[in-house]
Amino acid sequence: MNDLAVLSFDCTELRRRLSELHEQQPPADPATPSIRIGIEDAEGALVHVVEASRLVEAVKVFEVLGDYGLEPRNGRHRTQDGRRLTRLYSAARPA
Repeated sequence: MNDLAVLSFDCTELRRRLSELHEQQPPADPATPSIRIGIEDAEGALVHVVEASRLVEAVKVFEVLGDYGLEPRNGRHRTQDGRRLTRLYSAARPA
């Protein structure tokens, strides 16, 4: 798991909430592709990827990230190893 300490919010609390969401989900079907949700730091570096196996779980992750002031980024994004991200979130940028 990547370090979320570089972000400007309570990373420990965010990590706890994301872990709780993951633990509440039933086992994933290995044949189902993952929904990958990335979190980037203020410099635009990918620092964490959440993998959800169900749409309901992904929506809950989106809600938690929104609670922390993170916003979805436009465009297509990939992990360092080339896997496609469904959505990428980062701290709100000044307009």
